[in-house]
Amino acid sequence: MSTPTKIAAGFATVGQGAGPMMVTWKAGLFLKHGLAVERPRLMGGAKGVVRGLMAGEIQFGNLAAPAPLRANLKGEADIVFLTGGINQQFVVGRPGLNRREELAGKKIGTVADGGIGDMLVKFIIARLAGAGISGLREEPIAHGAAAELDALLGGQVDAVVGTPPECIEAIRRGCKYLIDFSEYGLNYALGGIAARRAYVEKNPGLTRAFVKAYVEGMQRYRSDREFTIDVQADYSGIADRTIAAETYDLTRPGMPRAPYPVVAALQTLLDFMAGELPEARGADARAFVDDRFIRELEDDGFIAALEKA
Repeated sequence: MSTPTKIAAGFATVGQGAGPMMVTWKAGLFLKHGLAVERPRLMGGAKGVVRGLMAGEIQFGNLAAPAPLRANLKGEADIVFLTGGINQQFVVGRPGLNRREELAGKKIGTVADGGIGDMLVKFIIARLAGAGISGLREEPIAHGAAAELDALLGGQVDAVVGTPPECIEAIRRGCKYLIDFSEYGLNYALGGIAARRAYVEKNPGLTRAFVKAYVEGMQRYRSDREFTIDVQADYSGIADRTIAAETYDLTRPGMPRAPYPVVAALQTLLDFMAGELPEARGADARAFVDDRFIRELEDDGFIAALEKA
């Protein structure tokens, strides 16, 4: 048996998005496919993942799309998405707000960090204005789940863009889901596993093994509820296991069987980014995707076999 190849991987935040990577690692699936992956590192947001990939600190990263797309467009990076993943966002309204129409003239919180939440705040303001719900405006808030909840419950803002598990506590405290971004085709579509293009071209075998392990990990995530909940609670530091369980039950139904990068959603994001980033004008999302490894796994029956196991 050959010696496993050492690989470093990282993820942006402790939310639901890193779940499949952490399940893959915890279940020993990277090692099964010949990769000695140390515990994936928390990189301090998507920008941290981009920096880590470009510096060679990590070879594969789990992150949302805005940061790597912006870095690519500015010529600061050349990163491609190899898979899709989990990103699931909602507009969460403070107690007393029950319909999206009530957001007219209200305030929506933003940490203005250029991440997926910041981008979706801008996106939903524009979309609601186009639907005749005008006057929703950005209000700066402190970063972090606790600060977000305080801003909502304290009336500093009327809504935030939230994601499980962080938004679950808000719902338990009387807040409401006002908008599900799946309505715009943006759930399970704006994140996943990415790597430097040059690394992928130089190391197709290692990339293939990483993607294969990750796809098997996603199936383990989908099919083993109790194991996944345990992993989510552990890496996210969730003391209340019921929040991890609710996160799983909320995210599991929409997970794709074959986690392709979603080109159409990335294009929607690029087209929207073009309003403030000239480099995004006319950009083709296909330039930032390399889905050949997922296609191989589907074409050779690997994904179908996992579903039957």
